[in-house]
Amino acid sequence: MLAAVLDPGSRFGPLLRFALVGGSNTLVTLGLFVLLQQWLSPGVAYTMVFAVGLAYTTAMTARVVFGTRPTWWSGAAFVGWYLLVYLVGLLVVRGLHTWWEPGALVTAVVTVGVTAPLNFLGGRVLFQRLPAGTGPA
Repeated sequence: MLAAVLDPGSRFGPLLRFALVGGSNTLVTLGLFVLLQQWLSPGVAYTMVFAVGLAYTTAMTARVVFGTRPTWWSGAAFVGWYLLVYLVGLLVVRGLHTWWEPGALVTAVVTVGVTAPLNFLGGRVLFQRLPAGTGPA
């Protein structure tokens, strides 16, 4: 199992590494959010933690998930994509609560079920290794 996660050529390796990066990002930012609220307002703490999490996930998605180094362009494009997916998530939440009123768990599962694949696909498009000689000049 660990070999599948670490092998860059593995078919499911990027998905498993994406889940590990996302899980670690969630744990770290949750801990920081709770900690920072001791000194800062919740809004300021959330904004700081969101920025830290976005920087972390941009670097880790490129390097750990897809085995590449982010360029300024790919990093900025991923941040833009991530923010767009965030807005899609807000639309999913609003849509669910406009038409249905599900519980918190269902809302979370459906929202993550929509946004996580979009974030993975965006990272794959922006950070995947191109064969030698096929990248931008």
